Amino acid sequence: MIIELFNFIIDVNRTFNFSIIVFKLIIMKKISFILSALFIISCTKDPIIYSLTTSANPANGGTVFPSTQQYDEGKTATITATPSAEYLFQSWSGATGTSNSTSVVMNSDKSVTANFIKKQYPLTIEIEGEGTVSEVIIKAGVTTDYNSGTIVELTAKSTGEWHEFVEWTGDIKSTENPIQITIDEAKTVKVTFLEKNLIINKTVTKVDVPGQSTEYLRSSFYNVSGPFHYLSDNEHYFFYPGTVFWGENKPNNKDEIPPSPSHVLKRVNGFWTYHKTYEDVLFWGARNFDTYENKVVIGDGNEIGPDGTDWNGDTYYGEIKSQGEIDWVKVNDDQNRGFYHGTTFGDLNNDGLLDVGGAPGQWYENENKWSIKVFMQKQNMQFENRDIIFDYNETGHSLPFTLGFADLFGDEYGEIITADYGGGDPFSDSRLNRIEVFKYDASQGKYIKHFESSDSTAFYEIGMGATSIKAFDFNNDGIKDISVAREDQKGNAFEIWKGNGDGTFEPHFTSPLWSQNELQFREFIVFDANNDGYLDILLRPFHYGSLYRTNPVWWDVYSSKGIKLNHLIWLNNGNGTFSHYSKKDLVIDDILIDNIHPYMDDEVLHFSGSFTTDEGNLYGEDAINLTTYDIKVKL
Repeated sequence: MIIELFNFIIDVNRTFNFSIIVFKLIIMKKISFILSALFIISCTKDPIIYSLTTSANPANGGTVFPSTQQYDEGKTATITATPSAEYLFQSWSGATGTSNSTSVVMNSDKSVTANFIKKQYPLTIEIEGEGTVSEVIIKAGVTTDYNSGTIVELTAKSTGEWHEFVEWTGDIKSTENPIQITIDEAKTVKVTFLEKNLIINKTVTKVDVPGQSTEYLRSSFYNVSGPFHYLSDNEHYFFYPGTVFWGENKPNNKDEIPPSPSHVLKRVNGFWTYHKTYEDVLFWGARNFDTYENKVVIGDGNEIGPDGTDWNGDTYYGEIKSQGEIDWVKVNDDQNRGFYHGTTFGDLNNDGLLDVGGAPGQWYENENKWSIKVFMQKQNMQFENRDIIFDYNETGHSLPFTLGFADLFGDEYGEIITADYGGGDPFSDSRLNRIEVFKYDASQGKYIKHFESSDSTAFYEIGMGATSIKAFDFNNDGIKDISVAREDQKGNAFEIWKGNGDGTFEPHFTSPLWSQNELQFREFIVFDANNDGYLDILLRPFHYGSLYRTNPVWWDVYSSKGIKLNHLIWLNNGNGTFSHYSKKDLVIDDILIDNIHPYMDDEVLHFSGSFTTDEGNLYGEDAINLTTYDIKVKL
């Protein structure tokens, strides 16, 4: 039993041990497996998750899909940007690509921004006239292609002084300036500038000359032939020659009348102001004048007595010095006084000195003839009477009323051109209205007639007399032509005679015949008024006429307020014929002007005018109120 028990124990023990061993082995294997598993598990990482954050710039510029989202490491995320209505996709920040769709690999947290810009629309500015438009951005935008919604302020500014703003049209209609416009689509705006034809500068100038009555001071500014414009030191001046007052109480002789002084106005800052008075120049009645560079000549002579019998006067020659001063000299002596309705000067003998002529000149009672006066300048403004070289006394002819000096043959020696005033029976002898050219004959020592007009014109047929004659090249052919102003009780007109190159002339152009109720003038000025390279004709009117006055009343300037300038401006057609300015009405209402004179300044046409009134209550008995105008005209 014991042995059996022992064996059993041994067997059990053996079995137990084995079992233990086996158990241990099993346990150890499981532990080893678990450890291995744990090792394996411990050696394998968890999946990595990354975040994608998207946004839009600006926030209202559009949407971005997807919004914030997580991705496993290595995944690819696709992002799409969609712009809002008035925006466009521009670019990505945090991603690449130029289209509105891009992709990124999620290897880290990503922040991607879709950049949007506003749509841009062009603003087109069209300009009519002369001017500019400035564009000021009120809200957003930087160029003429503006972001949608940009508010732009437009300011119209005329160029120079000749245009003014009128209105905006197109996608905006307004007369306000400046104006604001919102750019929400392509827009076109047109701005219109209206051309201004006239600019009037007006100033009141006190003229106070002790010892002279208001009546005679007024007469200094109120005359048919004056004033005239001149330049000195690049400054503008106007000279008003004194004239004898024509009134109901006209004295019997000039000894009873003190000479009327002469006055000079100067333009300062666009206004005419009083500059100087010449009391030592004894003008009794300036009838005509001529200017050349810095020289001037004035013919002096008028009816003095009630019966108009005293016609004799003097001729004055002046040289313009610095600051507008004029050195005057009386050309003739007391034995060579005459009626100098027509006055001119030029170099007759090619000695570099200007000589002076006057017509009709002097009446020789014993010989029953008129003789044109010619005064040759010797030196230092000293003149010698040489009328003996020119004897104008032909039966059947009227007297020459005006004359000019001109080099018609290109030899630098001056010829004398004259025009008759008419008279007698115009229908029986057209020579009463003739034009003549006289050429100096050295062998005979006098001027010989070279040409006499013979072709009849309408002006000859009605017997109109000449009041002014000038020689210029009107058709740019290198040959001087002749222009003549004519007047008569029938009316006023001017004509052009074309030069043939040999000192002869033929009718070329005649203006309309204006009645005295329409337009009356005696003088005209010649220069290029519209800068086209051709000489034009500017008429100098009297105080009345429906083509000059807006409300013409005979000799009554107070009632005839307002002036018209169109029929004073005759532009060259490019061939020596002329047409009055008709592009626009050049009318100035409600201004008082005694006389008006055209001139050029900086290639712009000007008219200077003045009017005198008695303002003794303000300045005393010996003063007048002088109102001056400067009128600029853009042709």
